[in-house]
Amino acid sequence: MIRWVAVLVAACDSGGPHLDTATPASASASSIVMLAGSRLCGSSGDCATAGGEVQIGISPPTVQAIVVSYSDTAAQIQIPSAAPVGATDLIITVDERSSNALPFEVLP
Repeated sequence: MIRWVAVLVAACDSGGPHLDTATPASASASSIVMLAGSRLCGSSGDCATAGGEVQIGISPPTVQAIVVSYSDTAAQIQIPSAAPVGATDLIITVDERSSNALPFEVLP
């Protein structure tokens, strides 16, 4: 049974970016949030040319976070004042591939 699960997980992995955690898991506008994950600079791992962006929200209204720093396994973002308050998701897109949606909450 364990082998079957490993095969399914490997088959579902698109090779795109993946988000694991946001610290803190909720923050207000102007706050800095640390994202941890993998392949945040794309499959090549070249952060100098990756051009990744972080989106707050899946359905409108969505806004882009301000990227403070970025590496293949971590990104620091600032929550913009235009971010809608409430439960939402964070998504990183790089090389035209989007990550999983990571639950997050924008505080008032």
